[in-house]
Amino acid sequence: MEIVWYVTLLVLLGTYIILDGYDLGSGVAYLFFAESIDEKKKIIKSIRSVWDANEVWIFSFIFILYLVFPKFSMNIFNIFGGYILLFILFMLLKIIAFNLMLTFENKKTKDIFGFLFGFFSIMIIVFISIILSNIIRGIYPDNQKELLLIGKSFSPFMNEAGIFDWFTVLTSTIIFVTILIHGLVWIILKNKGIFNKKLKIKVQRLSLILMILSIVFGISWQYIHPNIYKNYFKFPFLFIFPFIYLSSLAGLMAIRTYQGENKGFILSTNLIITGLISIFAAVYPRLSISLDNEKITIFNTEFYDPKKFYLQFWIIGLAVLFLIYSILIHKYNKGKIS
Repeated sequence: MEIVWYVTLLVLLGTYIILDGYDLGSGVAYLFFAESIDEKKKIIKSIRSVWDANEVWIFSFIFILYLVFPKFSMNIFNIFGGYILLFILFMLLKIIAFNLMLTFENKKTKDIFGFLFGFFSIMIIVFISIILSNIIRGIYPDNQKELLLIGKSFSPFMNEAGIFDWFTVLTSTIIFVTILIHGLVWIILKNKGIFNKKLKIKVQRLSLILMILSIVFGISWQYIHPNIYKNYFKFPFLFIFPFIYLSSLAGLMAIRTYQGENKGFILSTNLIITGLISIFAAVYPRLSISLDNEKITIFNTEFYDPKKFYLQFWIIGLAVLFLIYSILIHKYNKGKIS
């Protein structure tokens, strides 16, 4: 059953990044790539009808993580408690800023809340990137203090590594650029015209950067954790996932040659799915890499409590309802915006 929950958590996390990723990426695009009022309106219309269907997935992820892997989740909250609270705070502030931006007609007021919407979107991506990059790099399971600062050294090899080192910065940049690309291709999917051509150039350049960063990441991860790819050599079929990841990136670099506007979104979705699978396939059966050699696996984190067995049916039922809700919302708003 532990494996089922491991896969369930991966699905929930992936669903959140896919569905809320284009919302967050659109917020960044609103702040940096929209140069005219018309372009800003196109971005807002692209996400206005569907953006509020997405946050439920991350809260489902947090709830299930706490329920089925309580020891690991408590370690995460002990280490990243401040970042998680800020993540939730900025998520709420982003919702408020977005709704106020839609409410006020005054240009200056709308611009202020538009800036805040973009800023909060950036901060949410930053906190997601920080937490995920540290889990990938490795954490100290018994650390009872929040790691808020850089460690004594910028090297991940130090015994007292902090939140930020060259590897976590590299990984965070990859996550940030991936979500930004996903947001851009969503805007492209929902619009047409000159603005699309402009965004396609941005996607093409960002995809090239992401390709380089991803290759550097793959080499660096092996460098700091020499046995990290042992699952791949044990189960060679897993190599298909990084291959699809890199193929999707190559496809995004050719986005200006495509006739339809949906291919970019399909490729960025493949990018997120196969990227997550590639990472978690390497980490399995660990929930995170440990920097003090303590194994944090799905089999030793106090997963099973017979008294809570019935809860799995409630969780599965709620997950199905959330999935149906999201599908209906996105299907109802399918197609180009006016």
